Parts: sequence; C-alpha cells; structure tokens
Amino acid sequence: MRMVWKTLRFRHIGLAFFWACSMLTFRSSILLVGPANTPEIETLVVIASFVVNMTALFAIASHMEHDPHSFDRLPAWLFCACIIGGISLLHGAGYLESPEVRLILLLLGSAFTGIGYGYFWGGWAEYLGRMHPSRTSFYVPVAFLLTAALFLGISLATETLGVPALALMIPLPILSLLCLRRCRSEVPDGHYARSANSKRYLSALTSLLTLVVASIVLSCLFGFVWEFTVLSVGSVNEAHQTPLVANLVVAVGLVGLVLYAHKRIDLALAFRVIVPVIVLLFAILPFFWETNPIVLNAVMSASYGAFDVIIWYMVASTAYDFAVSGFVIGAIVRALSILARLVGIGIGYVVMLIPDRPPVLIVGVSIGAVYALAMIALFNRKRRASSLRAAETEAAPPDPPERAAAGTAEESAAQIAYGPTAMQRGESDEAPTTAERSVKTRAAETPPSDESIFEMIAEDYSLTRREAEVLPYLARGRSAKVIADALYVSENTIRTHTRRILEKTDLHSKQQLIDLIEQYR
Repeated sequence: MRMVWKTLRFRHIGLAFFWACSMLTFRSSILLVGPANTPEIETLVVIASFVVNMTALFAIASHMEHDPHSFDRLPAWLFCACIIGGISLLHGAGYLESPEVRLILLLLGSAFTGIGYGYFWGGWAEYLGRMHPSRTSFYVPVAFLLTAALFLGISLATETLGVPALALMIPLPILSLLCLRRCRSEVPDGHYARSANSKRYLSALTSLLTLVVASIVLSCLFGFVWEFTVLSVGSVNEAHQTPLVANLVVAVGLVGLVLYAHKRIDLALAFRVIVPVIVLLFAILPFFWETNPIVLNAVMSASYGAFDVIIWYMVASTAYDFAVSGFVIGAIVRALSILARLVGIGIGYVVMLIPDRPPVLIVGVSIGAVYALAMIALFNRKRRASSLRAAETEAAPPDPPERAAAGTAEESAAQIAYGPTAMQRGESDEAPTTAERSVKTRAAETPPSDESIFEMIAEDYSLTRREAEVLPYLARGRSAKVIADALYVSENTIRTHTRRILEKTDLHSKQQLIDLIEQYR
C-alpha cells in the first residue's frame, strides 16, 4: 500500500460527504418533523426521490455515451444547490399546516434531492473510473468508513444534543462538490478513452453481468425488508438505530480486508465471491423474521452497505479496465438497483396490508428469491459453457503474426500497420491500394516504438487497460512477483491478467507472447 499512502489526499475520499448526506436522507427520518414524520410519508419520499434519481442518471448517461465530454460541461454547483434546496424543502414541509401544500413541498424536495444525488453518484463514479483500481480498492472502503461515522455522528447529535439536522447536513454536499472539483482537475491514471465506443461499453457491461443480476435481486430484497421493518416499527429512525453501528463495524472490517488481501489475493475475485454470499444471506434471513425484525434489518443493512462498497469498486475498476465512462457504467448499474429496490418496497408495503399473514408472505418472497438466484446461476453457467464451446469451434486466424515472419519487408510492414485483425479478415491477399502502400512505406521507414507496439497489440486483441499494463513487463520476461510489486497488486492478480492475455492472443506460454511482440517489432 505504499503507493496508496503516498498519493492519498483528503479530496480522494470526498465521496463520503455526498454518500452520508444521501443515506441520511433515504435511510433515516431526521429531516422529517411534525406531521411529515410518518412511515407512509417516509416511504413516499424515498420512492419519489429514487424515481427522479434513476431518471437523472439515465438522462445524463445517454448524453455521455455519445459525447464523453458532456459531463465536464454540466454545472456541478447547480446539482449541489438541488440537494441543499431539496433537503431544506423536506425539512420545512413538516412545519406547514396545510396537507396539500405539505405534500407538494415533499414531492418537490424529493425531486430536487433525486436530481442532485444522481449527478453526484455518477460524478464520483466517473472520477473513480479514471483512477487505477489499486487506489480505488482502498479509497472506497475508507470513504464508506467515513460515511458510516458521519451517519452515526449526525444521527446521535440530532437525537441526543438537539442539533438541527439540516444545519449538519447542508455542509455535506458542499464539501463533496469541492472535493470532486479538485479530483476532476487531476490527470487520469493511464490512457483515458478519447472517444465514445459502443463496443467497449458492451464489453464492460457484459463483464459486470453477474454483479448487475446480484444487484437487482439484492436491492429488491433490501427494499422489501426495509419497508417491512419501517412499517412494523412505525419509524425509519427507530428502525435504523442498530444498523448505524452495524454499518460502522462492517466499514472497519472492509478496510481491514483490503489492507490484508491487497498483496495476497485478487481483490476483484474476492468481491465476486462475497456478492453471492451476501445475496444468499439476504434470501435466507427473512425465514427468521419473527425473532427480531430490528436485528434482522441491522444485519441486512450492514450487508447492503458492504455490497455498496463492492458496487463502487467494481464499477470504477471496470470503467478503468475498458477505458469507458464510469458515469455511464455506474448509471446503468445504479438505476437498475434503484428500480429493483422500488419493486421491493412496493412488495413490502402490499404485504403489510394483509392482516395476520406477513411471516408467511416473507418466507414466500425469500423462497422466490432463492429460486430466482438458482435459475440465474444455472443460466449463467450454461451461457459460459456455450461461450467456451463457441470459442473452441472458431477457426484460427489464417496468418497469425508469429507465422507471418517469413514474408518480405513490405509484408512485415503491412502486418505492423494493420495487425492481426486485418489478416483475420482475409485482406492480406488483396492488392494494396495507394494509401495502403503509403502506410506500409511509412511503417517500414519508421519502426514503431515499444509503447505503440503494446498499444497495437492491446487494440488488436481487445486487452483491458490493466492487461495492457502487464504486457510491457511480460515482454521483458519479468516474474509475477516483480510485476505485482511494480503495480501494487497481488501475484494472483498478475497471474489472472497473464492468463487472460494468453487466452485472448490464443497463445500458450510467455515465450510465445514474447515472440508475438517481436513479430510486431
């Protein structure tokens, strides 16, 4: 973690201020006072804000997919003002006597907060997606730890000391905005995507398919249990007193896990193992609902907090790997999880309307979730098996680079200029045009640099950014331990990247990979 400690700045964990403000708005009722502080209104605020949040994410992401620089042109201060105005309206609505005016202010406040939180969620995902995953793997758990501490501290200060919640919450989005602005001025790690590319987005989302499915199931169950607990206890705030401490404990545990595991295991693989465990835990725990609903909600809230950290890390690392916008990838994952949570809240509300049957219905929902998970796992397994069979039956390239070395100097130059993709399309047998001959001549006269060679190989074989970072070390015959020390990751992570590089290049050893690089030279 030497590199992490050297580069860590306070602004890098500014995500925590927006995150804490969002959780205080959605997971507690400290903003709502008087007649507005009821379970029904709390549910209405969450639903309305989430719908607008999801809409804002999709709207901004749709523009960014076609124009990656549109995010930089958005007035960040305006979205910060939306959050401040929204939470002010939510707090002030409780002091009004007219139910109609109160409802209008609550809906407006929910809409404003939804817009602001949508921008900040995507904005931080965009920034973290430009940062090397070895840094985000530490920054995100630390941000969650600060978030949990702020959540707990503000809640206790409001309840025990009588400090106005609004006065404590207004500085949070301002601090997050200041940190985000400072972070956006930093030079991105590695080569950032200079233009939009739909194929890269599709590849990135495909790699996150398991996470997206888990997010949908888990968010639905979390929304269901959250709504059920709120209506059972009669207050959001009371239902979340114990989960506040549980979130803090989980945050400390996640930071410890990252510090311990960073140089020992592939953290992304560890998170992919943890996600199914959390989902199964969510599906099984409701069977024990009648024991203690608040304790159950505490366990599930803490598990969802850990899942949030995993989502942040996986979205950021995927955006970095595939050189795509973290806002677009994060918006899709986040919006789908919001939609699933709204469905879960709706199911929980309907279940509570049925007298004397909640425990049975909760078990029914859990059984349905376990069944859905089993079907999804089976489908994913068959999909992987089909993809593997399809890859095995594909014809090998007719003229792979390592067998094309016996050509003329002009043919070698053409191979460098066009790479294996042109040869796989069968274009090498066609008569070159004037433009092609010009390119060949320039390639023959000016040998490409090592950096441009690695970039060509990465482009030709669709290597991710982290796989491309490993390539120069493999070209020099470095061991996994040396590469791991240089890139501040575990040896297992380097072995995983090496294995994927060999699979994508259809090679079987590091020596063959070195030979391929030499042929490009």
